[in-house]
Amino acid sequence: MTTRIFIGLLVFMSLLALVAVVGSGESERMETFEKAHLARSIEDGAALFESNCVGCHGLQGKGITGVGPALNDLHFFVNRLDEIGYSGSLRSYIEGTVAAGRPVKSADWPAPMPTWGQAYGGPLRGDQIEDLSTFVLNWQDSAIAAGPGEAQATPVPVEAVADPVERGMAFIVSKGCGGCHMIEGLDGAAGQVGPELTHVATNAVTRVEGQPAQDYIRTSILNPSAYLVQECPTGPCALVMPQNYSEQLATQELDDIVTYLLTLE
Repeated sequence: MTTRIFIGLLVFMSLLALVAVVGSGESERMETFEKAHLARSIEDGAALFESNCVGCHGLQGKGITGVGPALNDLHFFVNRLDEIGYSGSLRSYIEGTVAAGRPVKSADWPAPMPTWGQAYGGPLRGDQIEDLSTFVLNWQDSAIAAGPGEAQATPVPVEAVADPVERGMAFIVSKGCGGCHMIEGLDGAAGQVGPELTHVATNAVTRVEGQPAQDYIRTSILNPSAYLVQECPTGPCALVMPQNYSEQLATQELDDIVTYLLTLE
């Protein structure tokens, strides 16, 4: 009996040792998996940010004055939640804002942010919104270490430009149109939620029968609901374009934008 007990104890101890060894290895494997998953999420989020967000928030998330606030910034990570009285986590705030958009405007940010989540009619899945949030949160340590920063200035000083085509291109950039629309060759115009504008002058002729390209483009800016393009790069188009550009744009700004877009054949 004593021998059996001893053998039983020996087997039991051996099993415990085996479990400990296996558990140790499993812990390391889980840690490796989690790091790989985080890296992949950041990488996917970076691609989504470049495709959809740089037109308003800048290539490095530093913001564009009068268009979109800085995200890669000390104030955003340290003060933003207190500023708006939000009691949740920064991740939930980012994910909620990206998914539902920001329909209201302010003096600093007159253009509303489109809804991006599929649950609200946008083009992005839930996992893509999570990846975008992970990418933005990836800036936190470096942004805090860098201290206070300033938003990037509007990329092109429009007032100094003489050519109406160049002015129109500058207005497209400064108004953040690239956050929703793709224009090949134009920095920051990599948006996917709105119709691609790379060949808008050619496409505009076919949109509404009997309507010249110039009139179609002008109407599409001032009254986006007049004609809704069926397909956007990410799927069916949704009406997310602001409806009040007639109030936001001066006559000269509108004329210059139309002049520039008419060159995109």
